[in-house]
Amino acid sequence: MDAAIRAHGGLVLQFIGDEIEAGFGAPIEDVRHADAAVAAAREMGQRLDAWNSVRRSACKTELRHGIGIHTGTVIAGNIGNTERMSYALVGDAVNLASRIQALNKDFGTHMLVSGATRARLSSTVGLEALPAVRVKGRSAEVAVCAMR
Repeated sequence: MDAAIRAHGGLVLQFIGDEIEAGFGAPIEDVRHADAAVAAAREMGQRLDAWNSVRRSACKTELRHGIGIHTGTVIAGNIGNTERMSYALVGDAVNLASRIQALNKDFGTHMLVSGATRARLSSTVGLEALPAVRVKGRSAEVAVCAMR
């Protein structure tokens, strides 16, 4: 999965258990970061489909994933001290992306993008608007779209 992220110009920030935190458009600005993130997510879906095909033929349980993509302003940089430092993205946009990812379970989807990301895409083909939802830490509802 990390190869798909890197192939589209993304930066893998960290692995958290079975999750991957990645960013697009930082540290080097990319005006097409939303398109790159969606392309990476679609490639990740294709890679998972191929992996699951092999698992099915071996009578093994298929794996699922949930991807959440949000576009917003973050603080990006090295965080820590001289003993332990890492490059990180912090801010409300990071938290909202995580909340959107978690919505995949509620919607029965695999990939969701926020309305903010949808607005930045050069093409919205394959996106299906879902009902706006309220997520933890937000008073206003969030627009989300499923990626097909």
